[in-house]
Amino acid sequence: MDEKRYKLKIIIIGDYAVGKTSLLSGYIDKQFTSDYKPTLGCNILKKEFQGEKISVGMNFWDLAGQELFRTLQSAYFEGANGVMIVYDVTRPETYENLSVWYSDYLDKGTNKDAPGIIIGNKIDLERKVSEEQGKEFADKINYYFIETSALENRNVTEAFQYLIEKIIPKS
Repeated sequence: MDEKRYKLKIIIIGDYAVGKTSLLSGYIDKQFTSDYKPTLGCNILKKEFQGEKISVGMNFWDLAGQELFRTLQSAYFEGANGVMIVYDVTRPETYENLSVWYSDYLDKGTNKDAPGIIIGNKIDLERKVSEEQGKEFADKINYYFIETSALENRNVTEAFQYLIEKIIPKS
């Protein structure tokens, strides 16, 4: 039987300093970097998975959260197979901006039916946004919801695994 091959494009969006790059580093490299360096434009990280009858090439597009880079988004959103929208549970304004990020994706993305996930990050710190608030927003837009700690590598793999499994058809 022939091997099934998939090439995925997953975009990761949200305000600056919510931990998008740290989540990716935790998933791909299994490490956390506390040294914050803002993403400029877009950073693309790759991960390969080779199974018995499946090969998956994943390209993760880590988009800058600063307003300055918003005009470039439509090019980055094009052809995404999945979307991760991240907020920081310690900064309520990042939660409030989820609807802006979601609307931007709907307005500029070419695959509006792509599965999505809302991620509340930094649960290792004192929260100002409740888990219920995150779930409520995710339910409203029909996205999956999970809370993570990039620092403690808590639920990081699970978040990525969930989305990847939603994208790749079961066979």
